Amino acid sequence: MFFLLLASIYAYLHILNNKLVIFEETYYLLKKNTSQKQIISQLRKKNVNISEMSWKLASLNHKRTFIPKAGEYLIPKNLTLFQIQKIFQKGKTLNRQFTLIEGSTAIDLKNNLLKNPYLTGEIIHLEEGIYKPDTYYFKFGYPRNKLLNQMKIAQEKFLNSVWKSKPKDFVLKNKNELLILASIIQKESGHIDDSKLVASVFINRLNNKMKLQSDVTLAYGFKVNGKNITRKMLKSTNPYNTYKFHGLPPTPISYPGQNALNALKFIKKTDYIYFVSDGRGRHRFAKTYSLHKKNIKLWKDSINKDK
Repeated sequence: MFFLLLASIYAYLHILNNKLVIFEETYYLLKKNTSQKQIISQLRKKNVNISEMSWKLASLNHKRTFIPKAGEYLIPKNLTLFQIQKIFQKGKTLNRQFTLIEGSTAIDLKNNLLKNPYLTGEIIHLEEGIYKPDTYYFKFGYPRNKLLNQMKIAQEKFLNSVWKSKPKDFVLKNKNELLILASIIQKESGHIDDSKLVASVFINRLNNKMKLQSDVTLAYGFKVNGKNITRKMLKSTNPYNTYKFHGLPPTPISYPGQNALNALKFIKKTDYIYFVSDGRGRHRFAKTYSLHKKNIKLWKDSINKDK
């Protein structure tokens, strides 16, 4: 009788190991402290064809004690009950992603982190510049502060590699100044070739004790679009007014990406000390103010042409 019972159980387990119970890809969020009875009920509501008895019997067939791990799952179609349990046991949860966009600011980053429903935890304070623009992967419920720490470590690592390659007569005194200038370059141009030339202009200006005269620093200081800068702003004592003050602004103004930082790693030597938009996403560069004025006229003409 006993052997007959064992044979029956073995036969049933064999059926369970081969019987498909799910026929379409199914999203399932397994929350912490969810009992296995609750899991069964929730899966049945998602049209997974299981019973409490078959679940318990299938769970006995694992090499280790079956303990489902909490998290987000996208269960593939055409699986057996045993295969579903295996996914839960191994914790094969969904990977979510978060992208920090080059040139975004601390306000942008904070808003995007808080809007992301798959992250947890509060954000107390965010600094400009110190997080690396990139795409980061995480699991459901991952703390926002841990993700920020990953971004910070990644930026520090890249910043260190750029600083190690600096020229001997580099005008920038430390890595913080490097980060500040890279953040300005990032806001001035997202084009890799223009970034190198923009970097050369600012390095030349700093070497020649000239003011940076950057619209993007002033726009950051007043929290306005660069198109809305006024003459009054240009004369202001705002610490980000590089038309009034020599040197760099007090902090970075964005999160610079690799192109902006590499523009300071592989510095392109030029005689340019001016640049202006060409109205089509690139810039025109000049060695003299007279040529710069002509470039400004070309820029204004392109704006009027598009109206």
